[in-house]
Amino acid sequence: MDFALPDNRVLGWAEYGDPAGVPVVYLHGTPGSRLSRPDDAALVGVRLMTVDRPGYGRSTPVRRPTLLGVADAVGALMASLGIERFGVVGFSGGAPYAVACGARFPQRLTGVVAAGFTGPYRELRTVRGWQRLQAWTVCNIPGLGRPYVTRAAAWYAEDPLKQHRELLASGQDTWMQPSEESNLEGARQGAAGLVSDWLATDIRPWGFHLRDVPCRVLIWAGRHDPGRAVADAPLIATQMPDAEVRISENAAHTPSPAHWRGMLTWVKGG
Repeated sequence: MDFALPDNRVLGWAEYGDPAGVPVVYLHGTPGSRLSRPDDAALVGVRLMTVDRPGYGRSTPVRRPTLLGVADAVGALMASLGIERFGVVGFSGGAPYAVACGARFPQRLTGVVAAGFTGPYRELRTVRGWQRLQAWTVCNIPGLGRPYVTRAAAWYAEDPLKQHRELLASGQDTWMQPSEESNLEGARQGAAGLVSDWLATDIRPWGFHLRDVPCRVLIWAGRHDPGRAVADAPLIATQMPDAEVRISENAAHTPSPAHWRGMLTWVKGG
């Protein structure tokens, strides 16, 4: 479905689960699309809304993508549906956007789940040495950030399933399931969505601090996640007013259906 945003951009979105259930917005990983969602078995009692971020699927790209801009789009969609209170769940690259919703309109949220969340490296100071110098260069030299991420994201336009096939073949992510349809839909406009994600999360300042998220937040990570999610989780939690950490011992990056059920029950307030 398409929703016309106040600035005349299009927001692609979809709905799953129980129409009479508790409303929850799900923000897909990077890359992905509105077709991404937790396992259907986890959606009992949940009315799940999913969205395409700018440049993915059916959503209009933006010149200057930001985390808070996506939060504003989510808030506008939910207001158009007459939904005042709802939960937000962000997975992997979608987690920073979920946290941004917590900064933008915390009073409207039953809770925020950030699953597989890599925190803001500027705030947590988790990037050091050569990586820190490289990050500073890309982020601070005018005109360098967009060309850099555009080159890095080119593979997604050429072969949207390349990364997905590699992850499946590695066998390291126990609960990862084939989701070719979502990845292909995410690349409907080439690599525009992936570029936007990297600009918003890695190149530009987030526009808020972790301490600016006063609502309840659950930070989930799988013990065997190969990235920084496990190490970042306690660092993030100490910066937030009302956050808790949940580390699942039998998972890597992707939650199982049972993990999703637990997170969705939590975000509903149950």
